[in-house]
Amino acid sequence: MNRKTGNYLLVVSLFLIAFGIIMIYSSSSIWAEYKFGDSFKYVKHQLLFFFVGLLLIYFFNKINIDFFYDNSTKIFLCCIFLLICVLIPGIGSVRNGSRSWFGIGSFGIQPSEFTKIGILILTSKYLSKSNKFIKDLKNGVFPILLILIFVFGLIMLQPDFGTGMIIVISILALMFVAGVGIKFFLVLGALGILGVIFLIIIAPYRVNRITSFLNPWNDPLGTGFQIIQSLYAIGPGGFFLLR
Repeated sequence: MNRKTGNYLLVVSLFLIAFGIIMIYSSSSIWAEYKFGDSFKYVKHQLLFFFVGLLLIYFFNKINIDFFYDNSTKIFLCCIFLLICVLIPGIGSVRNGSRSWFGIGSFGIQPSEFTKIGILILTSKYLSKSNKFIKDLKNGVFPILLILIFVFGLIMLQPDFGTGMIIVISILALMFVAGVGIKFFLVLGALGILGVIFLIIIAPYRVNRITSFLNPWNDPLGTGFQIIQSLYAIGPGGFFLLR
């Protein structure tokens, strides 16, 4: 990636972050004022993470990209180790029904977030070896799928369906760009749909998240909360929130 492209990505990222902070204030200011007496409570937290992120960007920008390529396997294995550790009671902490955090007071770290990067680095190195190699489903594609299924399984033990699906979609996108045949994705897509249906059936709350738009008032403080708040916003302000 050349410097010009990197600068474009940085500007777009900063714009999205700024927009996100504005939305956080818009959606949380009243509640933060009511609960904490400070309408900027959540905005301050987000700004703290933003500046920490900038420091991390500066730090990792100083590392030669060859370091990540050469140590991709070690980085990935460290991520797997953390995913296993977080499942152990007393080490991983439960938040919002998922044992997916390492908690230090009110501060929490999700190892699955590091895994997103670790598996992307490993897969990118694997796919960059040979275009001919990746067209061989048995030796080129299936090893990636086995790794992906293993990681997805560990994350679902937490469980964290959203993060698992992000990783799956990201890896499949890399494989598509690398030149894996479209027939493979059609078959995998059909199996994936069946798998998603199964995961939804075994966890009814996922069905509620999907169907809550039909009647959000069935659970106004749970699955229907966001939809009801949207209706409240549109009611006095119109579709464009201008009235």
